[in-house]
Amino acid sequence: MKTGFVFPGQASQYVGMGKEFIEMYSECKEIVKKGEKITNLPLREKIMNGPMEELTRTLICQPAVFCISLVCWTAFRKNSDLVPDFVAGHSLGEYTALVVSGVINLEEGFYIVKRRAQIMDEISQKVNGTLLAVIGMKIGELEKVIKNFEGVEISNINSYSQIIVGGEKEKLIEFSKFLKGRGVKTIFLKVTGPFHTSFMKPAGQLLEEEITKIDFKNPEIPVFLNYSGNLARDKEEVKEGLVKQLYSPVKWLDIIKNMEKENVEIFVEVGPKKVLKKLIESILPDKKVFNVEDKNSLEETLNYLGGKNV
Repeated sequence: MKTGFVFPGQASQYVGMGKEFIEMYSECKEIVKKGEKITNLPLREKIMNGPMEELTRTLICQPAVFCISLVCWTAFRKNSDLVPDFVAGHSLGEYTALVVSGVINLEEGFYIVKRRAQIMDEISQKVNGTLLAVIGMKIGELEKVIKNFEGVEISNINSYSQIIVGGEKEKLIEFSKFLKGRGVKTIFLKVTGPFHTSFMKPAGQLLEEEITKIDFKNPEIPVFLNYSGNLARDKEEVKEGLVKQLYSPVKWLDIIKNMEKENVEIFVEVGPKKVLKKLIESILPDKKVFNVEDKNSLEETLNYLGGKNV
């Protein structure tokens, strides 16, 4: 049976994530050490001890989630020889997927993730924007309604019933009131900018300059891209996709549907929390979905897929 491995993005962080694996495996400790050296950030201290307010800051959060997702992947690989048939990551998680698929190495990953966080933070400070989750509204209906609200754009299409919109805070407050008046549930996300909307286009231009400094390889494991929802043809499309991803909607629903079209039967989320696991379960309720974030979840996944006893 074919497998699709997926990697989470910002908002999956929590204090103590990856702790068991860092204590169990020297290779996992080494990933954190390398990350601290390359980013010059106190990753272990913030990951282990917080506080949550610090860990949630974009500049810390993105390298930290990237780091722990790779810690979880390393723990899985220590106990299993299984190679995924396909990989994908949600937003920031796309960079984890690229390391796993051999497009960039660990050191390049930490470098570009830190620069991405800095660039997104810099551009976000120039826009008083944020993100709003819209729950239970179909994409077609939302697209019609949003046309009447200039400055509000679709940011993430996460599932059939969860869509994220972004824009200026005042416009989003107005949009939220309108939707609530129609009985639609909305939730403001704890982020500092209108990520994955046209407001972030200047960030794309800055990131493009950084990407030219890295030696990208063609994927060894097929990787789905956020901006298109489709498989990357080659390393050039991966580069293009990373830039466009910053100011284009994340097409997560399309990625999961396209994995199903490729006959993926088993999905595994690797990294902190179970955000993507829950989304996949809502999109494809008949598929097997596991996650790897600690010893218990690793054991459960290995029991099904086969592997060593942890």
